[in-house]
Amino acid sequence: MIFFETERLLVRALQEADFPHIFRLQSDAETMRYIRAPVTSEQEVHDRIDMWEKYRQQCPGMGVFALEIRENGAFAGYVTARHVEFKPENDEFEVGYVVAPEWHRRGLAGEMLPLLCQYLFERSGAPELVAFTHPDNLVSQRVLLQAGFRETGARENLYDGPSREFRLQKI
Repeated sequence: MIFFETERLLVRALQEADFPHIFRLQSDAETMRYIRAPVTSEQEVHDRIDMWEKYRQQCPGMGVFALEIRENGAFAGYVTARHVEFKPENDEFEVGYVVAPEWHRRGLAGEMLPLLCQYLFERSGAPELVAFTHPDNLVSQRVLLQAGFRETGARENLYDGPSREFRLQKI
């Protein structure tokens, strides 16, 4: 199922065939350095994907989606459109993204983010969205600012460490 498209990307439902790609990203220290400690256990990633699937079933239309290159079907990363921390009792909605290293510096996050935000605004009905970055993740912060987010402060102990908080108001 395709949730939305950009000029170069399809944002689609995760498939079992995506597991090796997700494991590769989540076990890679460089990819995960601004998110959380990398995992070395395939079972841990399977458990995380199971949690994502349970959340998707509880909150249809939200969750974690694959980024696929339209031209060749290559897996380019994954994005999230969800309640903060995957907790439906949270009244905040969050966007996030992980782009595979081989697709860095091609503008994919900036291309996808406005449509991801539009999608989550429509699904959630929220008046604003939130995104978090590690304080040192300047590239992601620039992507958020270019998409219209504004920095609003910091949060501690969210996703295994300090985070800068960014918010986007619905227009």
